[in-house]
Amino acid sequence: MAKSNKYRILIWAIVILLATNISMGFSFLYHKMQDKKAMEQTEEVAIEIPAERRTRFFREQLDLRFDQMDTFRELNRNFNQKAWQINHDLETLRHEMVEEMGKESPVQTKLDSISTQIGELHTKLKKETIAYYLAMKNECDEQQREKLNEIFMSVLQKNEDVKLPKYGRNRLNRR
Repeated sequence: MAKSNKYRILIWAIVILLATNISMGFSFLYHKMQDKKAMEQTEEVAIEIPAERRTRFFREQLDLRFDQMDTFRELNRNFNQKAWQINHDLETLRHEMVEEMGKESPVQTKLDSISTQIGELHTKLKKETIAYYLAMKNECDEQQREKLNEIFMSVLQKNEDVKLPKYGRNRLNRR
């Protein structure tokens, strides 16, 4: 009888531990999916919001005419979409590179290939930035071109990514 109680207790302990592990597994998967959804929503917002801020920023800084606004808005929208996709691809490649480097025996040719792809994407991003700037410049009069050049000179960071100042908080607004 004592053995029977001992087995019952052990079986119940196993059942409880199994149920706990299964519920933790489902909880982990649920939270992982929620985090993924939140990241996707954040990425969507990141694509849309800067375009409007940039258009407003350029309108005020360059004193854009009404007929220039639609062109600038479209240029911003196109640039944001392309730049976001390139940056997303760069992030994916960097992740792959770190994973490969973390392996017991990383494959050098794979690392070289990833490095080359990263370089090509950086080049593509710079070309998109140049095309974006030149298209905006083409829409400007002489005074606006000077101001546009000044803006781009002030916003290029050490990493050469175009980061426009936050609306209303830059030295250009104080002039």
